Amino acid sequence: MLLKYNTARLQLPKRKDDGYIPLRLVYRGCENAVKIGYRIGHRTPWMQPHYFNPSAYSVEKGKVILVVASKGIGKTNLMRNVIQAYYRTTRNPIIAFQEKKDDLNFNRTPSLRQISEAGIERIRLAPPEGCSSPQRRLIPLGEVKDRDEVRLKIPLAELDFSTISEYFGKRMSSTVAGLVLERVWQSRENHLTIDDLIDAVENELWRFQEDPYFNTMVLHVRRFIELLRMDQLLEVNRARSVHSYIHPEQINIVDLSDLGDIDVKRFVVAQMLKMIERAYKRQECFIGITESHIYAPETGDFEAKREIIRLVTVLARSYGWTVFLETQSPDALERVVLENADEIYILGYVQRSKLTKLIRTASVNFEGFLDIFYKVVDNIPKGMGVYGSAADPTNPYVVRIQLSPVG
Repeated sequence: MLLKYNTARLQLPKRKDDGYIPLRLVYRGCENAVKIGYRIGHRTPWMQPHYFNPSAYSVEKGKVILVVASKGIGKTNLMRNVIQAYYRTTRNPIIAFQEKKDDLNFNRTPSLRQISEAGIERIRLAPPEGCSSPQRRLIPLGEVKDRDEVRLKIPLAELDFSTISEYFGKRMSSTVAGLVLERVWQSRENHLTIDDLIDAVENELWRFQEDPYFNTMVLHVRRFIELLRMDQLLEVNRARSVHSYIHPEQINIVDLSDLGDIDVKRFVVAQMLKMIERAYKRQECFIGITESHIYAPETGDFEAKREIIRLVTVLARSYGWTVFLETQSPDALERVVLENADEIYILGYVQRSKLTKLIRTASVNFEGFLDIFYKVVDNIPKGMGVYGSAADPTNPYVVRIQLSPVG
């Protein structure tokens, strides 16, 4: 009854509308912790602010945050809250992968009516020095219309040979010519640009002039070179790196909305994660991935899945990264990812069948608490649900996430 009494009253406080709500500019790293909502627990049966504080997420202490909710319940709003909080409390790089166009847009704010009714502060994220916007959109395919939008092309120098082989749909190293290409690829200087790659391969191929299949090898290599030239996702003519795209001060949004092919999406996500690791090794940063069950499903074996498993099991903890994963289908998500989540949000009503694997494998004990929650809370509003942390696995909370002031 105690839980019932409190959850019925877990409402955001109203703010008196005096006709004027001042707009406040917030600069990077100027605060210690940011309130993103409210919570109550069975050990603390009173409403208290729910904060996001990245100061606890340092090197060797990275965190994996998993959010489970149905469509339109508040997953993306929570991501906006966490990203703007990370922006306001740190000066670390922020990279988020966006599935739906304009889901993440940190140049917009809620209406005055929403701000007044929800009782949230009215802020605007101040752009970093030398920038006109707090965010940068990276667009793999599609038209670039704004000066804060950048056409994302994966640099040839950043690609591993195994990655490009998988992307083209066959193992290049299964032939002698493929083995030559793989050997050349081992040195980064040999594939900074397509011209560097051609010169390096030609120097290596001349050793096989007496081979009866020499002409076939040359043909194989030429076809591979042409595939590289033709692909619109690859940058082969200029020597670029991850620093050409990722801005260390802005919120970097990788927009996947124009990519219709799921294999292409997985390629972009996998390669971007590899590039981010090389650039920010053992440096704190934020990585957000929407619809994570697409990139790390229970079945199948591909580069994106291997990279996300590595991300949550090794990289986040040792590098001090904050990894934010959201999904509608936790039952389809790779078990290793569920096991390594440090903080878990379950927002709104989620079918018991979808939560079975999560409850069985998660580091937080939600059994019993979820039963009570679903019994006493009718018509669960958007943004309301339960939250648990591996730091205190037996003490989940009822939470209400407030509307994000930006995004």
